[in-house]
Amino acid sequence: MSLLSWPLRKLAYAALLAVLGLTGAGLWIFLHDASDFDTSHRNAVKKIQAENGTLKAALVDADARLAKTRTEIAASQLRADQAAKVAQNLDDLSGGLSRITTSSAQLKENDDGLARMKQMEANSRKRAADLDQGLIHIQWEKDGIEIALERNRAQAAAVAPDESPLLYFARRAWSDYGKAVLIGVVVVMLLPPLWRLWWFMRR
Repeated sequence: MSLLSWPLRKLAYAALLAVLGLTGAGLWIFLHDASDFDTSHRNAVKKIQAENGTLKAALVDADARLAKTRTEIAASQLRADQAAKVAQNLDDLSGGLSRITTSSAQLKENDDGLARMKQMEANSRKRAADLDQGLIHIQWEKDGIEIALERNRAQAAAVAPDESPLLYFARRAWSDYGKAVLIGVVVVMLLPPLWRLWWFMRR
């Protein structure tokens, strides 16, 4: 029982230090911002709403660019397929016995057309491949916007219009000083054993 009580006491002590630290931070914020709570709260709500509007507009833009890119990919692939079909027809016209029965001028025209169609096919397929890579990046961008929107909704819920001052200052304390308080608790908890170890090594 005593073996368990020691780490539990340490944990309770660390939790108490964290609560005291956050309470002190909340009190500090309260003393500096209490008179301006309503204004600060309204500004926070407006800021979140503005960010929400910006993110929604960005999401609409990303969807539009996704649709446009998909259309361009389909058009490039269709153009490549059509060029390949024309190239095949020209190759058939200039192949086999046709090279004997067809005039040299016509053969040259067919060969030039075949080269153009093959180049068009290659360019169109490369264009489709490049657009496909762009499509992936736009989708990643959209995913990031959707994540930001979810975070924005969580912030909007945390800064609800009917939020109490107590919750407001508690949230501000954690947001502004939470990491510093946790680091301070860790330092305070580790300082005594480190001091004892240093003192023992000096002896």
